Amino acid sequence: MRTVTEETTIKEVIEAVKMEAYGYLVDPDMRPDEDAGEEERKHWDEVLRGRSFGALTVGETEKLFPSWNVPSMVEGLSYLLERTGQGELVYPVWTPEEEAGMGPCKPALMAFPLKEKSPFVLICPGGGYGNVCSIAEGFPLAKEINELGYGAFILYYRVGEEAKAPSPQEDVARAVRFLLDHAEEFHLETEGYAVMGFSAGGHLAASFGTEGLGWKKYGLPKPGALILGYPVITMKEATHGGSRHNLLGSERENDETYQRLYSVEEQVTKEFPRTYVWQCEADNCVPAVNSRLLTERLSDFGIPFEHEVF
Repeated sequence: MRTVTEETTIKEVIEAVKMEAYGYLVDPDMRPDEDAGEEERKHWDEVLRGRSFGALTVGETEKLFPSWNVPSMVEGLSYLLERTGQGELVYPVWTPEEEAGMGPCKPALMAFPLKEKSPFVLICPGGGYGNVCSIAEGFPLAKEINELGYGAFILYYRVGEEAKAPSPQEDVARAVRFLLDHAEEFHLETEGYAVMGFSAGGHLAASFGTEGLGWKKYGLPKPGALILGYPVITMKEATHGGSRHNLLGSERENDETYQRLYSVEEQVTKEFPRTYVWQCEADNCVPAVNSRLLTERLSDFGIPFEHEVF
C-alpha cells in the first residue's frame, strides 16, 4: 500500500504499518454509547453488518460519525504510512513491571519528531474516556503540527475499564516525563511544550494544566500552552455523561466530592497555562457551556486565553 484512500479499511492501515501488536493505537474500536437509543443501535447494525469497527473503510466511518472529516483522516493515515520505516513509532510510557497490572491496551506514545530541534505538542485524542480516537483527532493533527515546525506525539492513555481517575492523568504525566528525559533523542526543546486535547482528551489536557491534578502534582514543568477543542471541562451537571462514567466509575460518578475534584473549572489557579479553546455552539455531544465554564475561570484569574465559538 502506497497511500490511504477513502476505500482503505482501518485494518489494512494497521497491516501496512506493521502495527498488528499495537492495532488499538489506530483502531478506536468504537461502539454505541451505553445510553444509545434503539434507532441509533439499529443504525450501527446497518452500517457494520456484523463487522468490527476496524473492518470499516475510512469513508464508511462518516456514516456513524457525520462530523468526522474524512479527507483529513485520509491525509493523517497516509502520513502515518509515510512515517513508517523512518524510525521507531511506538514507545511505551511505563516499564514492563509497571504495565503488569494493566489491561491489554497499554499506554503508549506514537512519535512524530522532527529532524531539527523544536518545541513539542502532546496530543490527547478524545473518545469519552472509552477509547482513544487517533484516526480523527490524532494523525491529522500530527501532520499539521509537524508542518508548522513542532514535534508531535500522540498519547494512547488508559480508557474503558482502565480509565478510573487518576490513571489517565498519570499517563499524561508519565508521557511528558518520558519526552523530557528523551529530549535529545527526539530533538526536543524542553521549555514551552504544549498539550492538546479534544473532547474527553480536552478534559485530560486541561486537568494536566491544573496544579492539583496535573503538572505540579507530578513535579513537572508547567506547559507553555494548552490547546483544547470542544473539551469536556466539568464533571457536574453539564458534563458529557460517558466521560464522567468512565473517568469516575459507577461508584463515584454521582459523588459530588469527586465531581468537584475532577471538574477543571474548580481547579483553576493563577498558575494555569495560557489557553486556546474552541467549541461549536450546536455541539450535541459536549455542551458548549463547558468551554465557557473554563474561560470564565481563566478570566477571573487573569490567565491569557483565546476562545472561539463556531
